[in-house]
Amino acid sequence: MGDDGHARVLREQWDWLASAARADDAAARRGPSWVPPLAEELVLAARESPLRRWYPYLSHNCLRFEDGLPFWEPGGGHGREVPGSISYDTGGPGASAVFRVWRGRLLRTPDPVLVLTTPDAVTAVGTLVRVLERVPGLPKSVQ
Repeated sequence: MGDDGHARVLREQWDWLASAARADDAAARRGPSWVPPLAEELVLAARESPLRRWYPYLSHNCLRFEDGLPFWEPGGGHGREVPGSISYDTGGPGASAVFRVWRGRLLRTPDPVLVLTTPDAVTAVGTLVRVLERVPGLPKSVQ
């Protein structure tokens, strides 16, 4: 796939994820949910940052990235998970919503390292950008 094809698919993935996050948040607001309605806020903040260069996905209330076309896209499966993510939950003071920035890969060995807990999506995104800038050998854009 040429550069134009990657750019198109990447843009479509971000568009789809923003729409899905909006729908997830609406569902969380309708009834009891352990997941706070923060997905859209996080996705929009990430999209406006250098994180937009990777393929995003939400999984288990966590924003993650692939450095190549993800397996769920036709012709994909060659990307690798970027070693950092942002989760969100109601684990803050008084059950308030927070974002958690992780270095490493969740649910993998070695265990990921919690870098920051913050109530602010933009702060979380900026922290993850700085964490990933220090990862040796990480591609600076999708392949």
